[in-house]
Amino acid sequence: MADNVTTNNLGSMLTRAEYLLFRDLIEANSGIDLEDRDWTPLRAALCERVSAIGYPSFGEYYELLKSPEGFGELNRLIELLTIHETSFFRNGVHFDLLENVIIPELLAKNTPSRVIRIWSAGCSTGQEAYSIAITLLESLRARSSWQAEVLATDISQRALDVARTGVYEARAVRGVKPELLNRYFEPCERGYRVKDEVRRIVRFEHLNLVKEPFPLSALRYFDIIFCENVTIYFKIDSTRRVIRNFYDVLREGGYLFLGYSESLWQISSDFVLRDLGRGLVYQKPSRAEEGEQLGASTNVVPVEYERPQQKKISDLLQRTSKKDGQSTRISKRSVTLADAEALYEARRFEEALLAVEAILDVSPTDLKAHLLAAKLRADREEIGPALRHCRKIIDYDPLNEETHYLAGVMLLRSGEKLEAIRSLSKVIYLNPSGCRAAIAHFHLGGLYADLNNRDESLRAYKNALRLLERLPKDKLVEEFSAGFLAKVCRRRLEELTQIG
Repeated sequence: MADNVTTNNLGSMLTRAEYLLFRDLIEANSGIDLEDRDWTPLRAALCERVSAIGYPSFGEYYELLKSPEGFGELNRLIELLTIHETSFFRNGVHFDLLENVIIPELLAKNTPSRVIRIWSAGCSTGQEAYSIAITLLESLRARSSWQAEVLATDISQRALDVARTGVYEARAVRGVKPELLNRYFEPCERGYRVKDEVRRIVRFEHLNLVKEPFPLSALRYFDIIFCENVTIYFKIDSTRRVIRNFYDVLREGGYLFLGYSESLWQISSDFVLRDLGRGLVYQKPSRAEEGEQLGASTNVVPVEYERPQQKKISDLLQRTSKKDGQSTRISKRSVTLADAEALYEARRFEEALLAVEAILDVSPTDLKAHLLAAKLRADREEIGPALRHCRKIIDYDPLNEETHYLAGVMLLRSGEKLEAIRSLSKVIYLNPSGCRAAIAHFHLGGLYADLNNRDESLRAYKNALRLLERLPKDKLVEEFSAGFLAKVCRRRLEELTQIG
């Protein structure tokens, strides 16, 4: 690798014409949408690779990438531009749906074949694929005649190499429940290794989602596809092709999980947006449903499911300590908010919820306890209870910015669009230059677009972008980085401008 001076000098030699050539080549081969306004990511990647292999100019390096001999090098360049943000069981709502609603449905529907097939598209370093496999194994433990298959694909060969090892640092498995960690992982020198029982049902393959012809087009046997926070980096035409390919390889009734900030608005009308009680997911309709044109995202059809029974508070709060050979029962009154918050930080969410409910039994006007309860209910997609806690706080503290934001998100998820707009607008009024104002504008952009109010949607996304661009790109704003959200805003603005 060249020293910094040499690399900086090399970067300054990149002309706009060369930048556009590389940009178009990368977009054609990966779907990644690189912005004209910010050359930094591509310039840095080009300098690293040109310096590493000793090419004298960007022009000669470009010719290498276009040649058959340059396929491997092109992939190495693309890998430097891809983001591998992932974790085990990252979207808890989706895995809750998978375990408690969708897999039971498939067990009833797929009885003749006794096989469940799931595709993790854009699997990165493997945590999502292994989380899916563990969920399947948990569901099939009493059904030895059933088979589970997980196809995991990614454009990054380097990420796939990590995934195939199944080895992760201790901090990477912090979100895994202790019983699952004990059952499906084993300690190793570098942290933890996924056990062979899990690895056997996962197949990792290199796949470029935007490359045509699509290599999986002949298949139509996936029950579920996970593709979370992948298409957001694509241009709209590439996204449409990818979603169409997903539709083609899903079975009738198959499900498509997208990331929280992704939707099929203006992308595809082929899928139905289903409300499965615990959350929303896209589904490929049956032929009968297709005939009735149920593809619009506003057509939400509830599916019945049975909620598991919760433990009683008294069961969970009964702790014992050995002292003089006797057990001591800790009363509800001795549970503190600090206890509940510590459980929340440790991701022991069920215990945290029961603890905070015990606090509220004793102190029903404890606003901090209500806020924690609202967050915990929101994480479980229990929108009604979450909103009740939020309203309790607002009754006592109408200027609570965080609560108005949480209420706005809950109303958005429940489809109460006008009420969501009111709550999110209050966030902006209370702190117009804050981080929550940025994400509030972002959500308003989507809400106004859903209501076909293009002008207000444009205004909201522009305001969100203005605030986000003031923040460091890696600054987290309600789970997402400011740079990531800014990129989404620019894409939405481009789409809305095209529509106009």
